[in-house]
Amino acid sequence: MRWTYTYAKGIPIEAQYLYKKAMDLYNIGKTESALKYLKQTMVIAPRYSKALFDMGNCLTKLGLHDEAAIRFEQAIQIDPALKNILQKRD
Repeated sequence: MRWTYTYAKGIPIEAQYLYKKAMDLYNIGKTESALKYLKQTMVIAPRYSKALFDMGNCLTKLGLHDEAAIRFEQAIQIDPALKNILQKRD
């Protein structure tokens, strides 16, 4: 699997790599493994809104709706535009 770099302003490259790895795992159905990578991402970049949002997606898929709601809210606090994505999805 080849990783292509997409710059995310203010996010360390290590966190971006972990996020990309998490999304690759999520996309092949390995949600629990993806969640582990997202948690590592948040240690490095706690204000990475996309990672928080996708952590919410993983938690929802795992049936952990209360914790997912917290992650979605945290992501929206950082990037209010994510609220529109969440509303469209619901």
